[in-house]
Amino acid sequence: MALIEQAIFTSARTDRSAGYRLVARSPGICEADARELTIWGPSHDSLLAAGSEASSLNFHPLPSGAFCVSRTTRAGWEYSDRAASRVYTQCLVVPADAFAAFANNPFAVLRAALAHGDLVVHTQIPGQLEPLRLSARAATVDSRLLNRLSTDPGVDWLATLVQAALCSPCLAVAEARNIEYLIAGLMNCLPPECRTEFSFSTHLRRSVRRPFRIMAVSDDPSEWHRLKRQCNATVLVLSEAPPGEFAPIDGGAQFIRRVMESGRTSLLATQFSKRRFKLTTEDLPALGLQLLEALDFSSLPADPPSGKTAEEASAAGDWYDGLQRADAAHRHFQSTTAPVAKRTGSPPGPSRSLALDCPDALEKLELLDDLVFEAIAGKQTALEQLKAYWPEVCARLGDRLLAESREQYLRHALSIWESSVEPDGVREPSHAVQALDVLCVLFDEA
Repeated sequence: MALIEQAIFTSARTDRSAGYRLVARSPGICEADARELTIWGPSHDSLLAAGSEASSLNFHPLPSGAFCVSRTTRAGWEYSDRAASRVYTQCLVVPADAFAAFANNPFAVLRAALAHGDLVVHTQIPGQLEPLRLSARAATVDSRLLNRLSTDPGVDWLATLVQAALCSPCLAVAEARNIEYLIAGLMNCLPPECRTEFSFSTHLRRSVRRPFRIMAVSDDPSEWHRLKRQCNATVLVLSEAPPGEFAPIDGGAQFIRRVMESGRTSLLATQFSKRRFKLTTEDLPALGLQLLEALDFSSLPADPPSGKTAEEASAAGDWYDGLQRADAAHRHFQSTTAPVAKRTGSPPGPSRSLALDCPDALEKLELLDDLVFEAIAGKQTALEQLKAYWPEVCARLGDRLLAESREQYLRHALSIWESSVEPDGVREPSHAVQALDVLCVLFDEA
């Protein structure tokens, strides 16, 4: 169970103040987060749609490192004499570790709160709210949702949305039916590690106080032009054909398109279930290209093993494990100090790009992985073995594969260097010497 703090932002009058403000919160919300919730809180006339049933689902980060997942609705009338409908926002403040258990998917948090009966409008605002306890479990990818979106708005539009979201500082979507499903589908097309980079709102008006990265926009073309001019926003009009300027050209968007065209959405669940620490959207083009290459291998099955879901098969390590290449998502990247564990089942390293009928090359790559990461972790005997082994593996394996592996080893070494900064800002070189020694071997500088 995950402990989720909550707060309410709405219009109220008390003996001390009146107007839109944070009227209640649970005790675990820090002052910095409370101030941020107040800044992002929507007031009167913030909802795009009219009517009492209008609502918006919203998501944005907080200063503490937690995330705010909220729902904004109309709730009666304001206390003032202007007869305006009252806007009511319930905020769920989710710590980063709990959010990860929800696959970093804001919609999964909202579903859990709704199923538990916790998304309610209080007719009488309580003096203090209590934290919620939600079952923190969610599928990495909602295959049913993606299959639905592959029909409407279609594969071309879904791939275009991914491309535009990745290359735009602000993405506004106009004339979209069921915008909630569309943004939820976009989240499902991103690895969980990257989802936190995309704040969004489904039905709130644009405000400088709420700089959402993805949002819905009204059907007024003058507003589209204003957003483009003032916010450097990309505006996609779903009632039109996908614009050519956002055709899926990078690896991430191309991979999504190929998967959706083939109907193999379960492959996304398997790939996105693998932890890729420190993965950002800047890494997605390269990762997408690697996954596209693996997708081309005829040996890949189209469905998970009988009797298993995609997540179960991924956890067991017996389905598509070969897609986890050294230059995409080494399991060794999960820890820099932990000893390298003995592999079981299919190897996760770059060896799978050689196909399963090259056992000798497969074994050499596995040994290379072990030696490199053990040496970087500080094992001197592994470094000596690597110096002797490197010429042999260079003579056996192709330049492209070794170049890809060295690139990922370099990234890992740089992360060691970055993490060797002490709290006082002084860099402790002893933490990075091992990584430098390994790089000298791999780049023939020893």
